[in-house]
Amino acid sequence: MAVRPDSDLSKALIVQRTVEAAQTVAVGRVVKDGNADKECQHAGAGELGFGVVVALGSLAGAAGDKVQVALLAGATIIPVKVGTGGATRGALLQCVADGVTDVTPNGAPTSGVLVGAVGIATQTGVAADVIGMIPAPSYVLEE
Repeated sequence: MAVRPDSDLSKALIVQRTVEAAQTVAVGRVVKDGNADKECQHAGAGELGFGVVVALGSLAGAAGDKVQVALLAGATIIPVKVGTGGATRGALLQCVADGVTDVTPNGAPTSGVLVGAVGIATQTGVAADVIGMIPAPSYVLEE
């Protein structure tokens, strides 16, 4: 379990986004684009996100809140919330309903399910832990 997440946001590109109507977001969760420019919402299971929420605004992540999002652009380590399934140091991570978890890469490149990987874990953790992640968005075939 990660007692304290790895974190180095000194070189991170951090942008402000508005939480989409009827949505909420939380610190450490991966987000994707909302339905309008400069809006965001949580990325769902297997979806490719563009960033991780690193700070909430005055509405505590509720719809309309102005949140700070670290873009998945490398050169940084972002603290993220581990979801169901846990996370393993060195493994590619994907979004699940409650955070991020390991991608199980498929050894057969012609079959499987294409999922959006969002980064590489720098620490091991179980559900609800917060660990460090090197952002590395991509798609991968999962078993």
